[in-house]
Amino acid sequence: MKKGLLMMCLILGNIACQQNEELQPVSPGSAVGTNQPITAFDSSGQVPVTQGMFMSNAHTTSGKVKLYRKGDNYSLVFNDFKTDSGPDLRIYLSEDRVASRYVEIGKGVNIGDFYIELPTAPDLKTHKYILIWCKPFSVLFGNAELKQ
Repeated sequence: MKKGLLMMCLILGNIACQQNEELQPVSPGSAVGTNQPITAFDSSGQVPVTQGMFMSNAHTTSGKVKLYRKGDNYSLVFNDFKTDSGPDLRIYLSEDRVASRYVEIGKGVNIGDFYIELPTAPDLKTHKYILIWCKPFSVLFGNAELKQ
């Protein structure tokens, strides 16, 4: 009975986080979690802090992420970002790859080039992973380690 229930949960979780062929790229410079176009990231005066490359986990994920600082403001810039679609994908800044301690920085995930303005300065000594996380099923789609 337990094996059957476990198998059914695994199958349902896998089906819910399958690739959706209808996912369309958004225009470059779109905000995470919205389909509203925004201006392209203005790198003038921005100081690059760190960067990382996305790696696939449960689903294909690729692209580059860079952290920039301008004064007291920080931005994460995603370039050539791609991942499979899934229900309620989130972007986390995390201490590890299993989302045991994290800060949610984006609700919804877009494809292509976009950026996120962070509300506070990130602590890269403790939170150095960017996770693409399927919240309802606790599935890690992909991650990038920010290396200094």
